[in-house]
Amino acid sequence: MAQANSMKQMGSRVVGGAVERMEWSNKMDLIAYGTDRGEVIIQRLNWQKIVTFPSLGEDIAVRSLGWQLDETVLAAGYSDGRVTLLDAEREDQISMLHFEEDIKRVYFSKAIKTSDYRSTYRNRTEHTFDFFLPPLPPLSGIGSLPKSPEEQRSFAKGSPCFLVVITLTGKVHLLLLGALRSGQIDLKQHVVHPQEFTVHDVRLSGNFNAIYALVSDGNELKVLHFHNKVLQEYISPMLHLAVHCANVLETKNYINETIQCIMEAWETVLLEMDNKLTKYAHQQPEGSISADFLELLVFGYATHEIENFLRDDLTEKGLKKLANSIDLSYSTVESLVTKQLQSSGVNMFYFLNSLKGLSRISYFFEPLLSCDATQAALRECGSFLMKVLEMQQVIDQCVNDMKLFFSWLCIVILRLHQHDIPEEMTQITPEDTIYLAEYLNSFEDSVVENEDGTVTKRKFNLEKVGQYLENRNLQQIVKSDPHHLWHRLLDENECLRNCSLLFPHEKESSLIQQRDKLLEAVENVFKRPNESISAGFVQDASITCALLPTTSENAVTIHSSFFVNDEAHTDLLVTTISYHELLLMEFNKNFSLLKCTRLDLLSGPFTSDILRDNVFDTLRFVDLGFYNESILSLLLKSNTQKDDKQSYFLQLALEATKGKQTQHIMPNNINLMDVAFACHVPDLMESNCLKPLEGECTHLAVSGSRKVVTVLSDQCRKMTIFEMEIEDDEDETEMSQNSLLEISKESVTSSNE
Repeated sequence: MAQANSMKQMGSRVVGGAVERMEWSNKMDLIAYGTDRGEVIIQRLNWQKIVTFPSLGEDIAVRSLGWQLDETVLAAGYSDGRVTLLDAEREDQISMLHFEEDIKRVYFSKAIKTSDYRSTYRNRTEHTFDFFLPPLPPLSGIGSLPKSPEEQRSFAKGSPCFLVVITLTGKVHLLLLGALRSGQIDLKQHVVHPQEFTVHDVRLSGNFNAIYALVSDGNELKVLHFHNKVLQEYISPMLHLAVHCANVLETKNYINETIQCIMEAWETVLLEMDNKLTKYAHQQPEGSISADFLELLVFGYATHEIENFLRDDLTEKGLKKLANSIDLSYSTVESLVTKQLQSSGVNMFYFLNSLKGLSRISYFFEPLLSCDATQAALRECGSFLMKVLEMQQVIDQCVNDMKLFFSWLCIVILRLHQHDIPEEMTQITPEDTIYLAEYLNSFEDSVVENEDGTVTKRKFNLEKVGQYLENRNLQQIVKSDPHHLWHRLLDENECLRNCSLLFPHEKESSLIQQRDKLLEAVENVFKRPNESISAGFVQDASITCALLPTTSENAVTIHSSFFVNDEAHTDLLVTTISYHELLLMEFNKNFSLLKCTRLDLLSGPFTSDILRDNVFDTLRFVDLGFYNESILSLLLKSNTQKDDKQSYFLQLALEATKGKQTQHIMPNNINLMDVAFACHVPDLMESNCLKPLEGECTHLAVSGSRKVVTVLSDQCRKMTIFEMEIEDDEDETEMSQNSLLEISKESVTSSNE
């Protein structure tokens, strides 16, 4: 029979660097830990390393790790304010979030049961995009492998939940599905002493409508409770909105990556031309390029410079190679624009149009969406699609111009070498000659204004696609037909031209500028839910837990843990208040009742004779965590000997504390030090519960679902894994590496079932 306090060492390893953070996965036998080098490493129970995510940069530390419940997604918070979502299964980064301040903690809330929040809200169009929108084509650029849309995820999949990000300055950010910013609060504005403020932990309640904040306000350790009616009343519409927000973010990232691939292909075009044509052009006087080529076209007379360049430097073979290379690059650009970019633009239009429809359902979405913001984003998306179509026309024109230009040059080179022109070679017609003359005349017409205000003339400007990929106005605007009936209709009717149902065609803007306007408008759409929910936080209780020492010599390290007990419908919060005392608080879901237990490690009057010795009088808290809803795991150490400190591990059954609880009506501002009486841990435990450990231990990571505990020792370099709740007849059994592997496989199989 398995005992709750039974444990067996499964193995230990000395890792390469000092470990600063550890976290067990709830679904699989995976543990993630961050090193002092800024790396995030994920390995199995049998020490098999799965993936190593490198550091984000020099002197960037890993501050916090948090697994998404029942998923292989890991959130990692860093000291530079970045939060990355990492996928252990795909061994890839899903997305990255940027915050302005150092990260204190990042974690995923428990899963939201959508069926519990559907009583008043129904929407049958929630998943229609899966039916109407085809999947985006795989994305590939020059020299890169194709990426499927599944590999370009922008947010955490799986059961809906909140991603909670806490900064070191006390700002708390909520993100639904890791995508929709669903409120933030600055805790420093709700304390008496903001200059002497420290945030220790912030947890989302089990009903997702309130937060518990454990903070130091001056010399007082407090629990602040904030209720939010917007979260309480609009959680179901928020889930619907978060799905659209996540799809919009995915599409936005797809658009950005597509444009990056287009720029890579376009740079290949420039590289090919720079190697030959532009290099020659820079050697010639200003204004002579167009004149020399026009003379060659009209009079058939070639200057010595052009003749030497075409016959010796460029050559017929080199010209054909250059033409094929440029044609291939343009084909890649055209394919990316017509397939990937246009398809993603259509998808973005669909999602924004759906958001516009939701914004008109004011009963459910009034505090979450604005009709004006969604309409503005939709107009910008329409303008973006028109710019994509315009770019397609320019690419087609450039391809035809290049083919005509290179065909003519090839004929010229053959004539310079006095070779016969093959019959299959296309002859230049009079119409082509007129068009080619206009094209040659525009070689040096491109003038570019640099960022520093200077002006540069671009020699040998053979193509017009590149200007669409720069963050400045177009230098060569596509000429529109003034006799076109639609253009005449818009010019003659200002009311029609300014109609909100018609999308404006901004002819002077580049594709990059149009993309930036679209993304800015999309960002404005999702500002409203964040602002509405942020304004909805109201503090309804302040609970004083302890008075902390004012001197740095006697400073107490605060350790805390939180657990949502769904069966009892309570929220459990535990925190240390001194070296040897902790407070265990149990709140009901309605936040109307608080049950509190104050636990002391010192021996009490009812401590058994077996446990009554000097060990408990010297024990200090090192780390703690909820093993499950009924057991609290404690990592302790004894300071009896300075040179040889002994560490202990204790599984404390919370059932033994039920009779020691004090009850308090909430919401109310109370001081628990005045009403909570200390009960002694040795009075509540059995004789074999305190387990001695090797070395001086510093950190603890527990997982009740996996029935494992990991302890860190030897200056944070040695990881020791213990199996918990073992059978009685296995207490003294030794485990080989092969048995570890079998347990690892069985645990994964059972979790999937």
